[in-house]
Amino acid sequence: MDEPLKQLQQLLEKASQLETIQRNLSKEIEVLRGEIEQAQSRLSKPVRPLAAETKPKEETPAPKPIPIPEKEPVLATVTEPKAELKQTPVTQPKKEPTPWEEFIGTNLLNKIGIAILVIGIGFGVKYAIDHDLLNPLTRIILGYLAGAGLLFLALRIKKDYGNFSAVLLSGGMASLYFVTYAAYDFYALIPQVAAFILMVLFTAFTVLAAHHYNLQVIALLGLTGAYAVPFLLSDGSGKALILFSYIAIINSGILVLSFLKGWKITHYTAFALTWLIYISWYLLDYNSDNHFWIALSFALIYFIIFYSALLANKVIKKEPFTIPDLAFLLINSFIHYGIGYAVINSVNDGEQHLGMFTVFNALLHFVVCLVLYKRQEKTEHIFYFIAGLVLTFLSIAVPVQLEGNWVTLIWAAEAVLLFWIGRSKKIKAYELMSYPLVVLAIISLTDDWDTFYQLNLYNPENNTYFTPFLNIHFFTGIWISIALYAIHWLNNYPGYEAPFKSKDLIMVITYGVPTLLLLALYCTFYIEIGYYWDSRMAQTTVTVTYETTSYPELDYTLNSFKSLWRLNFSALLGIILSIACLRYSKVEKTVVPTFIYNYVVIAALIVTGLQELGELRYNYLNPRPSGYFETGIWYLLFRYVVFALTLPLLWFNHRFTQLDFVREDFKKMERIVFHLVILIVLSSELIHWLDFGRIYNTDKLGLSILWGIYASFMIILGLREDQKFIRITAIIIFGITVLKLFVYDMAGMSTIGKTIVMISLGVLMLISSFLYNRRKKVKGL
Repeated sequence: MDEPLKQLQQLLEKASQLETIQRNLSKEIEVLRGEIEQAQSRLSKPVRPLAAETKPKEETPAPKPIPIPEKEPVLATVTEPKAELKQTPVTQPKKEPTPWEEFIGTNLLNKIGIAILVIGIGFGVKYAIDHDLLNPLTRIILGYLAGAGLLFLALRIKKDYGNFSAVLLSGGMASLYFVTYAAYDFYALIPQVAAFILMVLFTAFTVLAAHHYNLQVIALLGLTGAYAVPFLLSDGSGKALILFSYIAIINSGILVLSFLKGWKITHYTAFALTWLIYISWYLLDYNSDNHFWIALSFALIYFIIFYSALLANKVIKKEPFTIPDLAFLLINSFIHYGIGYAVINSVNDGEQHLGMFTVFNALLHFVVCLVLYKRQEKTEHIFYFIAGLVLTFLSIAVPVQLEGNWVTLIWAAEAVLLFWIGRSKKIKAYELMSYPLVVLAIISLTDDWDTFYQLNLYNPENNTYFTPFLNIHFFTGIWISIALYAIHWLNNYPGYEAPFKSKDLIMVITYGVPTLLLLALYCTFYIEIGYYWDSRMAQTTVTVTYETTSYPELDYTLNSFKSLWRLNFSALLGIILSIACLRYSKVEKTVVPTFIYNYVVIAALIVTGLQELGELRYNYLNPRPSGYFETGIWYLLFRYVVFALTLPLLWFNHRFTQLDFVREDFKKMERIVFHLVILIVLSSELIHWLDFGRIYNTDKLGLSILWGIYASFMIILGLREDQKFIRITAIIIFGITVLKLFVYDMAGMSTIGKTIVMISLGVLMLISSFLYNRRKKVKGL
């Protein structure tokens, strides 16, 4: 029981201490209230009393207090605020306004107010006009007085209320602009020249005021008014030279101000309004006979003005080069190029000078590069980006001015150059620019193949035929392959690391570029082989006359040689890739694509190769009666050239399955495919030589026996090597053979044939069954 009593006593002591502290605090609060009341009586402005929650609570009965040794320190800490209150005058007891409250009170209200004031003045003027209370001259004078009054008030209060003064000044200038416009347009009280001079003066004053106030909003007001002047005062004469000269002058002043003050919005607004006005004029009023040089010259002037303003901020003020700056530079460059391109193309023979204009754009950026070169340590990124623009416009100039293979050749060279600069100088933008050029070069190459080969098989002017492997199109394909190899080599060079950290992009480069290289090489030779045989076939053209009709005849058997030599080339490439993989790169990422490629070639042999070999055999055994085209024993023996190049791919794929990373199921699949391909080739050979011996219907008797023999061989092999999947495959072949025998072979087969095939299959199946039983007995199963 001692322990609970002890805890209770401690709790009572704590409660007593807290009650004592509360009473002391209440006394101190009462003292503070008295002092506050005395201070309020000495001040003209009352101070808000303390919050109600500080009111002392009524005392409640408590246990007998226990003396507290730390009583004096507690009171001392409470009385410290009292001393501060006596020293500091109570002049701002109110809460500080919240940010949104301050924004509305000091910023938004005055802008809304000045807008409402201007609108109200407008309504008042309209009422006076509608009721003929004021004559036109009085209205204009009152308008000027109202604007001047706002300006006067703005200047008077500028020292104490800068932002509010700026709003009043903006409203006053807006009033002066539109009063001048009304005096000119509505009432014809002042001539056009006077109105123009007044508005220019208003604009100049607004710009100076913006500089003096250091407020961008005033500059924007002056900018808007300046661009509105020509349209407000236009008499419809369409004097483009005066309009664009005026805008150029305004731009120069505004951009100098934006440079001095660092006002980017003013810069961007001038840019947007200038090009908007120019493009609108071009679409609506441009006439190539009257405006060609005006349009071309001022497009260049505006381009240079905005280009110079951007460079001044980046070079002179040493500002960092940001993404918006990049976008601004690109938009300005390509607006100028697009407008110039359209203007030049609008005149007769203008398209002949488009390439020169594109090179001129590249030259402009090149001049900037020369200027920046001396300051390269400070403007390195700008220098390389603008140098990239030089290369970009040179790339565009190639297809604009040149035709055909030159486009492909130059784009490929530029891609290598940009990739090399990007890697060697660690400039991400250059390397990224090289990738679209690679794609464009590949697309251009395919377009060359599709266009020029079809048109150049035969040249009737000099009676010459297409020359395979010694033509610009073949060399272009080789050039693309060399360029891709150069990029691949640079990508793997130890000293050249990628200037970015994107693993996905690095993987695309690492494996995408070699893939494109192999595709470019493969397609170059594949297409060239095809056109070699097309050229050969075109040269065999003879005119055959039958009775009264003449028609051209060609040796179409050469089409079979074309397909087979393409197959041979594909197989040879597979052999080269397989040897390279087994010797230099026994890794899954290179072995698997080669493995698949080899099987694609084998599939092409089965699907098309054997059929084309059958066509050659048929043409040898059944020559056309015309006698114009000769056939030879080569038609029969060429099949072994094909087999010698394609069948080794089966052996290479078998070698691939012996590597450590290959799963067991892939090894089994490879063995099954191997035996099926060998069986198909043997079946083709059987048909080939039986046809040569004039033995027909070989697809019945001969094939069934061959399949039965091969199935028996597979069972023997499966038993010897203890490979169950081989034995199961053999049984399936037996089943297919039996099904073929009863469904297909028996129909129309002679009795002798039926006897031979059924006895043969029966014996083979019995032998296979005997071997199974023998294995079972040997193993004691």
